[in-house]
Amino acid sequence: MESYPLPYHGYTVYVALFARLQNAAALRQRLVTASTLPADEDGDRERAAVDSAFVDAKMITSRLHLLTAVQQALLARADDSLKTKTLHSEVLWMLEPGTNITDSLKHFGLSPSTTSLVLVHIAPSPLPADDAAAQQGANEDVLRRMEAVVEGELVGLEALGRLPDGGTDEKALRKIYKLNQDVALKSLPSGSTEALEAIDKLMTSAVALKVAM
Repeated sequence: MESYPLPYHGYTVYVALFARLQNAAALRQRLVTASTLPADEDGDRERAAVDSAFVDAKMITSRLHLLTAVQQALLARADDSLKTKTLHSEVLWMLEPGTNITDSLKHFGLSPSTTSLVLVHIAPSPLPADDAAAQQGANEDVLRRMEAVVEGELVGLEALGRLPDGGTDEKALRKIYKLNQDVALKSLPSGSTEALEAIDKLMTSAVALKVAM
């Protein structure tokens, strides 16, 4: 897991990548159920347990692609211009080329067929912000809670795009973003290193510009 303290936002971003996911269908059902539970102690506890953005890793081209969506979500919150109910759902919305949150969940969120999963948890930074021990403790707590809900193999974020159970879903991204119409990609063979690098740049740029929509 990686963590990114952002003092200017007052938040820390925690990101973990899990390969060979074993409980995708059950975990998705858990998320749905948690959203419908009453606002009582048990319901709040369950929602806190799954309080993260659950992103299908095959739809992410690189660490920069993902972190750009996180940064855009935080900027939207700072500007009081969130399009969704939470920071975590805003991350998924930022990844979607359109404006429909349902589409963003469908295209980039956890599904029963997900085999690799990125969890993004955004929380207020420990105080004081420069306390290394406090940050380390927070890192360990967040990772422990992530591993309590996800059945999979924790791997480094550098594996994004080349996971053992499938890399970036180039075909899906081309379709969602209508990339086959892009002049720069027409001459690049699908699946080639050059095509994937070009798609990564296009994805990251699109997310970076979405906040202006």
